[in-house]
Amino acid sequence: MEVDVPQCGYCQAGQIMNVASLLAKTPSPTEDQIATAMNGNICRCGTYHRIKECYCIGLIKMK
Repeated sequence: MEVDVPQCGYCQAGQIMNVASLLAKTPSPTEDQIATAMNGNICRCGTYHRIKECYCIGLIKMK
């Protein structure tokens, strides 16, 4: 909710699964690795930049 990512919910399950998979393989991914992991998920609302920001905030908070 910090960066108002949730919109319609169309892509949320896929985005969550992709980031979980990425973190299982790469515990401290770079922004480029995050962007690559997001590829293939279609966000109808176009909030890709906020989703990526949320991933980065989450990574910082997990440390």
